[in-house]
Amino acid sequence: MFPLTVIGRDKKIPKAAVVIIVINLLVFLWELSVDAQGEGFLKAALQNYGLEVCKIGQQSVATTGLDAFRSLFLHASVAHVLGNMWFLYLFGGLVERYLGSVKFVLAYLAFGVMATLAHVLFGNTICTISDTGVVIGASGAIAGVMGCFLILKPRAKVKTMVGLIRPFVWSLNIPAFVFLGYWLLMDVLQGVGWIGVETDVAHAAHVGGFLAGLAFMFLAAMVKPLPKPDPLEHLAD
Repeated sequence: MFPLTVIGRDKKIPKAAVVIIVINLLVFLWELSVDAQGEGFLKAALQNYGLEVCKIGQQSVATTGLDAFRSLFLHASVAHVLGNMWFLYLFGGLVERYLGSVKFVLAYLAFGVMATLAHVLFGNTICTISDTGVVIGASGAIAGVMGCFLILKPRAKVKTMVGLIRPFVWSLNIPAFVFLGYWLLMDVLQGVGWIGVETDVAHAAHVGGFLAGLAFMFLAAMVKPLPKPDPLEHLAD
């Protein structure tokens, strides 16, 4: 299932989310320029700038923190970065409007930290001479934003593409709590190896970021009331 839009989504541009998206895209353009230099250059750059799980404890806390920060803006492929940025654009706007731009950015980074920590603790990284467990990608931080969205607007309709090959492709309007719940469940099941094949996806980071977003929004709602449902929002699209 792939989200096409959120029905009734405010068309105002989420400024902070867009800035984060632009930074990620610019960094990926840099990655492409490094990759164009020859085989192995990009892998070396990602190892140098990303967070290597197997080196935690062997380097200073400041270096580890910097690597963890930079890893939030690095991606492994075009599909990786574009997919992440689309999810951030769809679900980040409402969260940013609720929190404000500055708090949104701080929360986004905090979700990224929590997601990385979850991967370090539960990601079952196997350290070898050739593989030091490099962690890259904004997925964990974006998962936190999705967790926030689930609390803010659980009944929002997500226009979702189901299927991959025509004519076996459908567009369905699915409640956010169903779409996001399904997304979380699939990550959990894939993370424990119950479904799918083994991949380099950091499922523990996704789950950790999502749960961090849920917990954060529960606490935030105690200070600032959640937005009231709009009974006419389904007419916006």
